[in-house]
Amino acid sequence: MVTPGEMYVLVVTGLAFIALAVAIPVLLRIVVDGRERWREGPPTHADEGETPDEDGQSADPDRPRCPHCGTENDADFVYCRVCLEQL
Repeated sequence: MVTPGEMYVLVVTGLAFIALAVAIPVLLRIVVDGRERWREGPPTHADEGETPDEDGQSADPDRPRCPHCGTENDADFVYCRVCLEQL
């Protein structure tokens, strides 16, 4: 007869193997994406070379500038895409 402790160990071990089986493809994809990004080099920003107007805002009102680092972000962003500060 199986004791409750043994049953617990079997269930937890089975769930751990299931979680590992699900996690491995995800982790492998992260590694592959990281290698591809490493080969491509650092990202280039489309807003390099654009100059803000006199009050530091973007020339495009649909793309607000981050008050912390000055990077232009999409209008629906809540956090800056570069410095991660709240917009």
